[in-house]
Amino acid sequence: MAIKQVIKGWQADIQPEGRGGKRVRRTFKTKREAENFETQQRAKANSGEWSPPIKENRRLQFLIDEWYSLHGYTLKDGAKRKGKLDGICKRLGNPLARNFSGEDFLRYRKKRLSEKQERRNKLVSPNTLNHEQAYLSAVFGTLIKLRNWKLPNPLQGIPKVKLDELDLIYLELDQIKALLKSLEQSTNPDVLLISRVCLSTGARWGEAEALRAEQIRQGKVHFTRTKNSKARAVPIHAQLEADLRKGRPRSGRLFNDYSHQAFRRAVARAGITLPDGQLTHVLRHTFASHYVMNDGNILKLKDILGHQTLAMTVRYAKLSPKHLADAVTKNPLAALECQQSVNAEGTIQGYIRPDMPITP
Repeated sequence: MAIKQVIKGWQADIQPEGRGGKRVRRTFKTKREAENFETQQRAKANSGEWSPPIKENRRLQFLIDEWYSLHGYTLKDGAKRKGKLDGICKRLGNPLARNFSGEDFLRYRKKRLSEKQERRNKLVSPNTLNHEQAYLSAVFGTLIKLRNWKLPNPLQGIPKVKLDELDLIYLELDQIKALLKSLEQSTNPDVLLISRVCLSTGARWGEAEALRAEQIRQGKVHFTRTKNSKARAVPIHAQLEADLRKGRPRSGRLFNDYSHQAFRRAVARAGITLPDGQLTHVLRHTFASHYVMNDGNILKLKDILGHQTLAMTVRYAKLSPKHLADAVTKNPLAALECQQSVNAEGTIQGYIRPDMPITP
C-alpha cells in the first residue's frame, strides 16, 4: 500500500495507524497532493489525533446550492452572487468539494486572468478574481459555521491579488458647473435633482433615485435600506428640500428609475471623461473629496457616507489641506533656502549664522 497512479490521478492507499488499522484510500489530481495527504494523516496518527477521514462526496455546485438555500437568499445581492458562483463552479468543472484545493483555485485564477470578460472585449481584472475568491471562500466559511461542512475551508489563507491603490476620481468645481448646466438641458425630469441630492449628501445613485417623500423631513434626507443596511440621516439645504417637494408626490417615490442613461448623456455633453465603473459613483466621490478639501471632519464623513469602518473613509484624508502639509517646510531644500536667506543680523526664523558670536 502506497501512492500509485490510477486512471483518475494519484491514489493514496494508506493505513495511518499501521497494520490492523483502518485503511484509507483517497484519489488526487497530482502526486504531490497525494503525498501531502499521506504525510498529514501519518503525522496525526503519530500524535494520537488521527480519525478516519470524513466521507464527503458532495460536489461544489451542491455546496453552492446549499449555501444559497440556507443563507445566501438573505443577502441583498444573494441572487446575483449565486449566479457568479454558478459561473465559477462551471469554469472549475464542478469538482468533488473534498478534492478542491487552494492550488486548484490558484491555477484557475492564473488561467482566468488571461481570459476576456463575457460581453466585453476586456481581460478579466484582478479585482474581479479577488471578488470571486471572496464569494467562494464565503460558501465554505458559512457552511462550516452552520456545521454543514466538516472539512477545512480550502481557500483559507490564500492571498488575494495585490492591487495598486487607484487615484481618487472626483469632479473639480468647473466640471461640476459644466455638468449641472448639461443636466439642465436634459429632457429627463429627474436626473438633475437626483444628481443634486448625490452632490449634497454623498448618496449612492441608487439611494437617491429610490427616495420616497417620507424620507425628506426636518431638513434632512433619511436614507434607509442602503447597500450595507445601515440607516443614516444627512442634513440638506433648505432650497434643495423645497425643490424635492415642489411638484412631487407627498408620499411614495419621488423619481422614476430611468435616469441613469440620461446622466451618461449629460456627462458626455459636458465633455467629462470618467473611468469604467465610475459614472454615477463619481458624484459620491466628489462630495467626499470636496468635504475633506474644505477641512471637514473625517469621522463625521464616515457617518455621512454610511461606511461601516473608518478604513473605508480614510482614503479621502489625503485631500485634506493640512494632510502632510509640513512636508513643504521640513524637507532639506527648504532648510537650505532658509539658511541662504539669513539677514545681516544673522538671525531669521530661528536660524543663527555659524560665524556669529553668541551674546547673553
